[in-house]
Amino acid sequence: MRRKIKYLATGFTVAAMFTIMSSSVLAAPYVNKQFELVQPDGSKVLVNATGDEYFQQIETPEGYTLCRDENGWICYAKLNEDETEYVSAGIVYKGNNSRGSEDQGRNNLEKHVKIKKEAIEDKVDEVRKRLHGTDLKNAPESGRGLLDSKIKVSGDVKGLTVLVDFPDVKSDIEQSEIDRFFNETGYTGFHNNGSIKDYYYDVSGGKVTYTNTLIGFYTARHPKSYYDDIYEQTGSYAKSDELAEETFQWLKSSGFNLSSLTTDSRGYLKAVNLLYAGTPDAGWAKGLWPHQSWYPKSDYISGVKIQKYEMSNIGSDMSLYTICHESGHMIYGYPDLYDYDGDSQGTGAYSLMSTVLNDKNPVPPDPYCRNIISRWNLPMSMNEYGAGTKFAAVADGNGNSYTYKWSGSQSNEYFLIENIQRNGRYADVPDAGLAIWHVDEKGNNSKNEMTSGSHYLVSLEQADGKFDLERNVNGGNRGDLFRAGYRDSFTSATTPDSKWWNEWESGLELSQISNPGTEMTFVQSASSQNPDPDPDPEPEFKNIAGQAAATASYVSDWENISALNDGIDPADSNDRSGAVYGNWPKTGSQWVQYTFNENHTITGCDLYWFKDGQGIDVPASYHIYYWDGSAWQEVQNPKGLGTKINQYNTTTFTPVNTMAVSIVMDSKGTSSTGILEWKVYEK
Repeated sequence: MRRKIKYLATGFTVAAMFTIMSSSVLAAPYVNKQFELVQPDGSKVLVNATGDEYFQQIETPEGYTLCRDENGWICYAKLNEDETEYVSAGIVYKGNNSRGSEDQGRNNLEKHVKIKKEAIEDKVDEVRKRLHGTDLKNAPESGRGLLDSKIKVSGDVKGLTVLVDFPDVKSDIEQSEIDRFFNETGYTGFHNNGSIKDYYYDVSGGKVTYTNTLIGFYTARHPKSYYDDIYEQTGSYAKSDELAEETFQWLKSSGFNLSSLTTDSRGYLKAVNLLYAGTPDAGWAKGLWPHQSWYPKSDYISGVKIQKYEMSNIGSDMSLYTICHESGHMIYGYPDLYDYDGDSQGTGAYSLMSTVLNDKNPVPPDPYCRNIISRWNLPMSMNEYGAGTKFAAVADGNGNSYTYKWSGSQSNEYFLIENIQRNGRYADVPDAGLAIWHVDEKGNNSKNEMTSGSHYLVSLEQADGKFDLERNVNGGNRGDLFRAGYRDSFTSATTPDSKWWNEWESGLELSQISNPGTEMTFVQSASSQNPDPDPDPEPEFKNIAGQAAATASYVSDWENISALNDGIDPADSNDRSGAVYGNWPKTGSQWVQYTFNENHTITGCDLYWFKDGQGIDVPASYHIYYWDGSAWQEVQNPKGLGTKINQYNTTTFTPVNTMAVSIVMDSKGTSSTGILEWKVYEK
C-alpha cells in the first residue's frame, strides 16, 4: 500500500544546551530598468540598464548600446577591434530630444551590441576585487563570495540605516516615512506589500523580526556630483567610499548608542544600510550606483564595529526588492543566483536572490536560501521512503513551506521540491505548480554551460525542457513548473531529467504529479536505493551526515561549519583546499552537533581532525552524545575515540535511535580544536 506523507508548517526544536545557528555579500541586479543619467552639461537622458554593481549594459529605450566618451558624454557605442571594450561612435545621445543627425547616424549602428563574454567576466572580477578585496582575501573558497554570516535561525535582528543628503540635494522622502518603510507592520506606502520587517517576518514564518534603527540625515561635505562622479573610473567606487568614510566618522563623533544592534561574534554589525538622497546619475558601475562594500577600518562606534554595508539611493519612490535582496546577503550570507556576465538568467523571477518582476512585491528566497542556509523550515528527506510513496506538498503565499529533499552520496548535490502557487508574495511569478530545484553547492550561477564541470549552484528544472533560464531566453514563463495534464513526471528518462550533473542516475523518479493547487501530490516511483557513484567501503553502513543540519558552540569567522558534512575527504589534517571548521581562539570544552529531520539508528562515526600548527590541534579528549527526546545522553560502549592526524578516526558504539548527535571536545592547553569532516553511520 502506498503511503501518503504530508508535512504541515510545524517545526521541531532540540532543546537544552545547544542553540541552532545558521552558517555559511553582493549585488542586486536589474533587467532593462529605466534610469535617468546625467550628461556633463547637467541635462539628463533616459536609459535602460541591465546588470548590477559589477557590470552594466546600458542602452537607449530603442536598444542602442551606450557608453561614456573620454569627456564624460553619454554616446552611442560600438565595439573596439577585439570586442573587449565599448567606444564612442561619435554621436552624443540626447534622449527624448534626439532629432535629425542623431537619428540618421544611429541608423548605421547595430542594436544590443555587447563585448565578449570573457571581457565581461574580467571586468566583473576586477570590480569585485576592488569592492571586496579584503573580504575575498580572508574568505574560504566556498564559492559564496564574502565571509559567511552567522545568525540565529529565529529571534530579533536589529540593523542600522543611516540617511545621507547633500548640500545641494535633499531627500524627497521624510525620515518618518522611511522609518515606516523599514519597520511598520502592515505598511502599504508606495504600493509595497508590507515593510522590510513584514517581508522577513513573513518569509521566515514568523521566526525573524528584522527591524532597523534609523539615524540621519547626515549632510555630506560636498555636492552630490562630487561623489556621483561621471569621470570616475568604472568600478572604482572611490568617491562613494569617501562618502561612507565621512558618514561613519560622523556616527563615531556624534555619540549614537548602537549597542543594542545585532552583531556577529567579532562585534561587527550584521546589517548596515547607507541611503542617500537623489538617484544614481553616473551609471556604468561607478559613482553612487547602488552597491555593497567593505569598510576597511575596525574602529569601535559606541561599542560596535562596521565592516559590510550596502549603499543605495532614496529617490522619490521606495521599493522592497533591493533592501530585501541586500539584507539576505548581509544577514544570512545568501549567494547571488543570477549570472554576473548577463548571458543567462540564473533562477530568474523565482528567487529573491535573482531578478525581480515586481520590486514592490519581491518573491521569497528560494528553498536553498531559506531552508538550507537559514534553516527556517528544514527539508524533509524523501530517501527514507520506498517506491510508491505518495507525498503532498503544501503551498504558502509567503514561502513559509517545507520542501522535500532527495539526496545522493555526495552531500553537496541534491534536489529540493516545493509547491508554488501565484498568490501572496508569489503573485507575480511566471508559473504555478510543482517546482523542482537541482542544487550543487559547488556550482555557480554565473556558469550556465550545464556540464558536469560548469553548472549552476541552484537550477530550476524547467518542465518544458527548453532551458530558457540557462539559454538567456527569458527569466521564466508559463511552462516552467510541473503539473498534471502538462508535465506530470520527472525521471531519468524525461527532459529535463533527474540525473546528477555527472550523468549518474540519482534514483529520483517522480510520477502522477497532481493538478496545481494549495496541496499538490506526487509519487516517488522508484526505489529509494539510488545508484551511488562513490559507494562507501562498507556498504552495509550509510553515512547520513549530509542529511543533517550542522551547528557548533563557536565557529571562527574565517572558517565554515559546512565543512563538517560537505562530503569532501581531506588529503591530510592541514588540507585547506576546501572549507574547514575551527573554533580558534576558544579553548576548553567546545561542541559540534548534527540535527536530523527525524530519528535514525546511529551506530558510529568517523572524525578527520584539523591541525594547522598555528593554534588548532586535536583535542585532549572528546565524548559523543545523543538526544533521547528529553535530554542529552552519552553513547554506551564507545570504541575508538582516536585523535590521530591525517586519517579518519573511527568510533563505534551501542546503536542509538535519535534525531541529534553531538561531540564535546576538550582542548589541549591553549590550543583550539577543529574538524575537516565528520561522518555519522546508520546501519
